[in-house]
Formats: sequence, structure tokens, C-alpha cells
Amino acid sequence: MELLIIEAGRRSVGFVRFHKKAGAFFFQGAELRSIEGHDTFSSFLRESAVAETGGNKIIVSLDAKNIFFREVHLPITDRRKQREVLPLELKGETAIEVEKLIFDSLPLSDGQVMAIWAVEADLVERIDALCQAGLEPQVVGSSLFHWHHLIPESDGDSIIALSDGFSLAVYRERKPVLFRSLEDGNFLEDIARTLVLLEAGKGIRVERVLLHGTAASSPLAGHSSEVSFAPLPVTGRLAEAFSAGSSAVEHAGAWALAEDSLRGEPVNFRHGKIAYTAGRDRLKRKLRLTAILAAVFLILLLAETGLRYYFVSSDLSSLDKSIHQIYREVFPTRTKAVDEVAELKSEIRNLGGVAASQEILLALDGVAKAKNDEISAIFEAEVDSGQVRLKGEARSFDAVNNFKSRLAPMFVTSQMDEVKSRPDGKVTFSFRGELKEGTK
Repeated sequence: MELLIIEAGRRSVGFVRFHKKAGAFFFQGAELRSIEGHDTFSSFLRESAVAETGGNKIIVSLDAKNIFFREVHLPITDRRKQREVLPLELKGETAIEVEKLIFDSLPLSDGQVMAIWAVEADLVERIDALCQAGLEPQVVGSSLFHWHHLIPESDGDSIIALSDGFSLAVYRERKPVLFRSLEDGNFLEDIARTLVLLEAGKGIRVERVLLHGTAASSPLAGHSSEVSFAPLPVTGRLAEAFSAGSSAVEHAGAWALAEDSLRGEPVNFRHGKIAYTAGRDRLKRKLRLTAILAAVFLILLLAETGLRYYFVSSDLSSLDKSIHQIYREVFPTRTKAVDEVAELKSEIRNLGGVAASQEILLALDGVAKAKNDEISAIFEAEVDSGQVRLKGEARSFDAVNNFKSRLAPMFVTSQMDEVKSRPDGKVTFSFRGELKEGTK
């Protein structure tokens, strides 16, 4: 991921680039452009072509002169809730109505909270100008509130101050004690006066001030002898992020802001009415596309299920028709069936079940082959343990005798009983016989 930090200073605008790798930001390059000759930040951006590739994260660091802060007491530790409470807490105590301000907060070392706010109209103007230049920021804050990342490990438990020549931050055991915007002019004397007032007001004595940014290259002659000024030492993660020590000191503030954006929650005025929504809108579009694809998939799935149901229903209907047809052929005299399949199974069991199926089929096959046109019908057949009993109807007595002769090869014994003549000239008969072993 590429990170661009735009440092909106008083006399210049810096474009500092970092590259994220292995959970850390590494310095890629920087460019400093003067804003002299431009009436507004918007006019500067319109005339300044900044090469920027899409997808990079952009953070704007405002000069502390455009930000206001005050210590307040809040028994709430959640920053989101503090943002909601601060407008009520400071109502009537700000020069501009709180409805026109955007708030954020930071915890201080003594349990107090630093209320931080900026004018909404000024923020909207800057954000609109950046958007028109294709540089919409995800975060709008200030690097001043993240300089605790610059404190050397050896000074972590002491009282120490840091300054870039435009702002001052004082820390005690890495917890912020004071933030202040410095006046233009001799910033060294301004820092010295501020530290004297801090000692008089809170009893906090600062003897060492670390300088970075343009302040590190300023001449240190003529400052108060009670305060020691020195360039920021480049150690630890700061040294790892920069290949050159001079670049590290110059852009240390931007790196501190980048570090906090990676490891914490930086001060950010882009919430509420001016919240960053581009990322959310992109996510919505992606989710919308996902929802459309899911809907299409669901429709296709329902269509496939419907087709399968139709084909299965057609197969079942065809099977029911086949079963009904077979049932009518087997039982032509039954007018109403309760359960056709169950009745067929019952009749098969009555015929001897699976074990006797071959015997029955062979016997019936032989009877069917022996039957000719002279035998009008065989309306009853029973096969049980090799014994076959038939009842049928023939056209004459000779036809009955001929039928018995054709059946004789299949049976050990055969006998025609109850051969009777009917008034219509036809003859009914009853046949009994025992199947040969080869036929069983």
C-alpha cells in the first residue's frame, strides 16, 4: 500500500510518500512546494499538478494554527463518545458556535482530555479542493498530535518537548502534557517562554527540546540558556524507515502520522457530516455487484430446481400410468383400485414370492405357447409347488383334447376335469397337472 501525506503548512505544502511493507511504512520520497503567490489553498492545488495513482491512501496534516484545543475533564474514555459529548461540554465557550465545528480528542497524562476542534467550513473547503485535484483524503488531522512516536527510547520516562518550528508538544512519560501553535518569528524564544509558563502553571520543568522539520536546520544561537535545543536523534523505527538521517529529521512529523495511522487511531476530523465515504461507496458498489450475482445465481438455481421438479414429476406421472396400465391388464375385472402397487405385490406374494417366480414364469410361458386360437381364454391359473391348475374356455371338445396333448410334454401327469358344454356351443374345462423337474 502506498501512503501520501500532504503537509499543509503556512508557507509551503509538502507531499511525503511512504510504502507499506511487512507491517511498517518506509520513506519513498518527498516534494516541498511554496504557496507564496497563491491566495488560497484551492488556488495552489489548481496550479499544482501532483502525480497520484489511484488506490493510494491520502492523509492531510493541517498546521496547528488552523486547529484549536483545550483541556477538559471528561469521565469518558471512548473517543467516539467523547466526540459526541464535547460539543455539549464546550457549548458557549468557543468563538464559533459548536454546530459549525468538528471535534476530536486525545487523552492526556493526568487523566484529562485534550479537546481538539476545527472549523467545518475551512475543512470542507480544503477537502473539496483536494477532491477536485484528485487527492481526496481519508484522514484530515495534524501530525502534531502524534509526535510521541518520535521520542527516543532513552527519553521515554522523562519530560521532553518536541518542535518543528511551528508547533510545540510536551510529553511526560510519553503522555501528552501540552500542545501549542507557535507564532511566526523567533520560535526558540517562543518555546522558551511557553516552557517557563508551563513550569509556573503546572510545575512541569522541561530542560530539553528536540527539533525536527525545518527547525532542525535553524541556527540555535541566541536562545535561552535554561533550555537545551538539539536535533531529533534518528533511532529505532524512525531510522529503519529512512535510508538517510537528514530525510528522517526533515520528515519525522509525517512519519509519526503515518505510524499512528498504521498502529492506532489518528486524530481525524473526517467523521459525521464530512466523513470519508468514497471507500464505503466503493464497498457498496462491490456489494451491489455481489448481490446481483447472488440473485442471478439464485434465479438459475431455482430455474434448475424447477426443471428438475418438472422432469421428476413427468417421470412419476409416466410411471403411474404404466403401473395403472399393468394393473388393468392383470386385473381387468377390478373397477376400483385402492393401492395398485400394493395389490400387485400382494398377488405376487400369493403366487409364491420371489423364490417361486422362475417356476411360475416357466409354467405360464409353456401354457401360453400351448394355447392357440381354439382356446378362447384361460381365465384362472394357479401354480403351487409344481402343481398347476387351469380353468379356461375352448371352442370344442377336440380343442380341449388337443390343448391337453400340447401341454403333456411339460407335465408328469395331466388331467382334464369338468369338461362341460355351454348353450352357446363353447366348452369349459379344468386342467390339473404336475410339472416335470426340468420345468420347475
